[in-house]
Amino acid sequence: MDANKRKIVVAALEAGWAFMSEMANDEDEGREATDHRKKPRSNRRKFRHGDARHCINRDYLGIRGDLATPLLGAEFKAMFRVSRSRFQVLLEDIGASEIRFYQKKKNLDVDEQASLEAKLLLPIKTLAYGVPPHTFIDYFQMSPEYARECCRQFDIAVKKIHAQEYLRLPTSDDLRSILQLHRHVHQVDGLFGSLDCSHTIWKNCPKAWAGSYTGKPGSPSIILEAVVDYHMFFWHASYGYTGNIGDLNVLAQSPLLERMVDGSFHTLENEASVVPFKIGDQEFTKCFILTDGIYPKFSRFVKGDRFDELMDADEHVRLHQSLMNKFGS
Repeated sequence: MDANKRKIVVAALEAGWAFMSEMANDEDEGREATDHRKKPRSNRRKFRHGDARHCINRDYLGIRGDLATPLLGAEFKAMFRVSRSRFQVLLEDIGASEIRFYQKKKNLDVDEQASLEAKLLLPIKTLAYGVPPHTFIDYFQMSPEYARECCRQFDIAVKKIHAQEYLRLPTSDDLRSILQLHRHVHQVDGLFGSLDCSHTIWKNCPKAWAGSYTGKPGSPSIILEAVVDYHMFFWHASYGYTGNIGDLNVLAQSPLLERMVDGSFHTLENEASVVPFKIGDQEFTKCFILTDGIYPKFSRFVKGDRFDELMDADEHVRLHQSLMNKFGS
């Protein structure tokens, strides 16, 4: 065998040996990847749920004994943007629900699992301050993953328990109660509520979407259109409009306007027997909604200055009637 052929054979043997070595290394790595499951798991972090429960009772809720009066009980509403009584109702409603996430685990002690109060106060405070869920994990003794799950489950629970009551359309009984409330407060018949739009600032809006969501506030926002009564109870809520469109464009896409146009709202008025009604000597066949100056001149929309005129006219009639009853004709 000459020198050239010998070099070729040696090179082929070296290449084959390198290939076999690489294959052996791959097999070893694969074996190690499968063997890692047999290794003992590292110790998981143990959160002090008992301490968190004690801090919650000491600072906000209070318990029997020395902690009966919480340190920050008076500041509860300022901290969580919800009253203490409202939170207690929420606590009892969710505690009585059958949502698995909020049920106590029977195989764990009380101090080995997060309390119901912690599971509710963390998402409420997160919403109140507009911050990520992991912001308060040190106080409530949770992992970031569990804090996010608390927020997700809170949304599910509130929707399941309260959506049917607070996100519904008015019934005929509701409509009669609303008009009676406004008759008592404003001394005017036929007032259904006040209509307006509100912008929610979207702090972390993606840059690519910022132009489509930037409007009146000067920052990216999402619009809520709502009709509320004197007690700020929502009887219509439509959310999710981009912040760059005005109130009129929101109204054009609103289900409220659709109900007015297709006659379903007028049918509700007839079922409630609230029309026709009189203001002074003038008879009206439709309930009206208070709006600001930007809304169009629809028959159901009454602007602030016109509402003052209606109140003045009705007050004049009542004064005239009282004088006639007092002094006679």
